[in-house]
Amino acid sequence: MKVRELIEVLNRFELDADVRLGVAWPDRVNETYERLWVGDYGDGPQINAAIDLKGLSIYVGCTLQRQAKDKAPRTIKLGQYDSADQAAKVRDFYIVHKKLDEPLNYPDFDYENWIPPRTSSGEYNEHIAEILKQKLLSD
Repeated sequence: MKVRELIEVLNRFELDADVRLGVAWPDRVNETYERLWVGDYGDGPQINAAIDLKGLSIYVGCTLQRQAKDKAPRTIKLGQYDSADQAAKVRDFYIVHKKLDEPLNYPDFDYENWIPPRTSSGEYNEHIAEILKQKLLSD
């Protein structure tokens, strides 16, 4: 699971909701409620918990892969559009909906309610179509 995916899942819950880490054992599940912490020990974020079962201490850790900020930004092909203005807004739309940490060309534009145009070939780009599909299903 990527950090982005974890954040998307956690965004579904109230900000004050308790977070529990479940550990599955044969025929039962043990949970810890308050003793969760997140640390970074050099390999990216790690969710940690300590469980005390009648004197037997168990340490559970879940490591999340970290993507280095100094890596070159990935290039996603979003298709050809009739104008550079349209192409820039489609790029911004993609960045906003994928929650990427990149600057926008038109930061004040309403990308939540805007529907991007089709490409010059008359079809939706596969990445944009997937965002629109998810948006439609969530509405």
